[in-house]
Amino acid sequence: MKVEILGASGCATCESVKQDVERVVEDMGKVDEVEVVKVTDPAEFASYGVMSTPALVANGEVKFKGTIPSEEEIREVLS
Repeated sequence: MKVEILGASGCATCESVKQDVERVVEDMGKVDEVEVVKVTDPAEFASYGVMSTPALVANGEVKFKGTIPSEEEIREVLS
């Protein structure tokens, strides 16, 4: 599974979401199954229809945008 975190470079909230996702991936023992990528290109945000960051995209599907998902919500996406 590929998980993309969409957010501007230097966005502390976006980086926090990335760290949360990485922590949940590790806690779930899915480090070998899940690739976490930070995307900072606004053109890529637009390709997903995202205008508000942070956003979380899993396997090409926008799961959250303009909000910080809880660890439980992240676990649901990764399950």
